[in-house]
Amino acid sequence: MKRVIKDTMVTGSAGLVVLLVILVVFGIMTGHREHGLVKRQVSCFIDRDNLRRITPSLIDKFGLTINPELQGYIKDIVGRYRVRFSAICVLDGSNGDILALYGNVGDREDCTLALNTYLAASLFKIITSIAAIEYANLNPGSVFTYNGKAHTLYKSQIDHHKNRWTRVTTLANAFALSNNVVFAKIGLTRLGAGPLLLTAMKLGFWQSPLVECRCEASTILVPENNYNIAELASGFNRYTRISPVHAAQIATGPLNQGSMIRPRLLKDLPVESTQVMDTRTAKYLADMMRQTVSRGTVSSAFRRYRSGGILRRLVIGAKSGTIDGKDPDGRRNWFVGYAKDRRTRKEISLACLVIIDDYYWIEANDLARMIIRYYFSRV
Repeated sequence: MKRVIKDTMVTGSAGLVVLLVILVVFGIMTGHREHGLVKRQVSCFIDRDNLRRITPSLIDKFGLTINPELQGYIKDIVGRYRVRFSAICVLDGSNGDILALYGNVGDREDCTLALNTYLAASLFKIITSIAAIEYANLNPGSVFTYNGKAHTLYKSQIDHHKNRWTRVTTLANAFALSNNVVFAKIGLTRLGAGPLLLTAMKLGFWQSPLVECRCEASTILVPENNYNIAELASGFNRYTRISPVHAAQIATGPLNQGSMIRPRLLKDLPVESTQVMDTRTAKYLADMMRQTVSRGTVSSAFRRYRSGGILRRLVIGAKSGTIDGKDPDGRRNWFVGYAKDRRTRKEISLACLVIIDDYYWIEANDLARMIIRYYFSRV
């Protein structure tokens, strides 16, 4: 099946055909499980409006998994650094408990913003990496060449021939530095649309990550031509969208040997997990995410804080993403990652989205670092 999907290159309406086939197959595979979730959803549904402001009394009333101290801390630092728009989710990596769910627009708190979807940008490189490892047999050391700037994506860069300006990199370096050209070429020449769509679906796209509350399902660009495949694989498009809750959920995969934990907002719900990648893939992905923190796009936020204190004993991995957008206007600035304490084995995954303009006080990477440090200094 992998070979058939790998060789599928879609153009025009063929993209919809591939998607429909995958939807049917996936629906058959998961039908019984989803039926059970629907039943449970009816019995414990929480109205989203109740979650706009999450207070200690609300936590007690509904039996929420929210950590009130962590929730309060995030609210304080968002206000202190004058973040004009945020959407944040923190999960317990071992059981899926939503420890914090926060959002704001200006001075108005609205925690349900973390349940909405936003342009995913380079976060989709996580999906492409998983597909590349499992369908194209790549590994972090696999070598690629590219021309031009790493953060642009022109058709000439995808079709280029080697010359004296050609640069060489590895999959791990391309991931850590968010190289659009390399990931576009992986999607176009090594994968095709099928593995990308199937891997996205396995990782929870087109499905709500929550059963107890309405949370928007993440969606992706369905390719209609070869350049669309390149755009999808690199995240360089304005169609792929993801919620902070789902992004944090995906980050539980490398924490749990490829088993992705379903987020839960109610303490009474059982812990549920799904094996979405094999253990080798999870190991490779975790390593590439760690390299993103040590020497990649996230490194500047963590480097000078690692020599001492609580962060020194943590294993931290991440993926960043940045893309301009509207409604509201500004640059979408993402941090998605995980942190694990070597001593206590406590672990969290988190997704932080902030929207910044020409004048801002803090980026998502620094906000995530502060959340991680606060949480692990108190558990």
